[in-house]
Amino acid sequence: MSIKYLDMELMQNMCHRLALKVFDTKDDPIACFEDHSTLLESAINQPRQTFGENELYPTLIDKAAILFYGINKNHPFRNGNKRISAASLIVFLYINDMQINASKQEIVDMTLYVAKSPNNEMEEVLNDIKLWIKGHIAPLEE
Repeated sequence: MSIKYLDMELMQNMCHRLALKVFDTKDDPIACFEDHSTLLESAINQPRQTFGENELYPTLIDKAAILFYGINKNHPFRNGNKRISAASLIVFLYINDMQINASKQEIVDMTLYVAKSPNNEMEEVLNDIKLWIKGHIAPLEE
């Protein structure tokens, strides 16, 4: 199976729109898409990283975890990074014919856990994200 990746167009047309539709609030509005920094491109390219000829994130779950973590922690937007990271995880899995079977609250809880985690515990947090994804991932229902 060839893995499909997010790009800036998908970020704008799917991830950001999904975040607005599902997670936006009047009290805490998500920043407009155009108001992002270069850290967004860095975060969406992390799943493709290699060292030598080896992928740093070889599996779909590895790639999903680093994408989710990177957008959440890199803060490419003025506001809404956690919510956009959750939407990006959902869209990334969707374009790869997978879905997260979790409630909105479970997704919010995992997103907040990542956001509050100390930066020096990245590997531990990535492992927790991967375990969470493994426990909630399923093929898209036809």
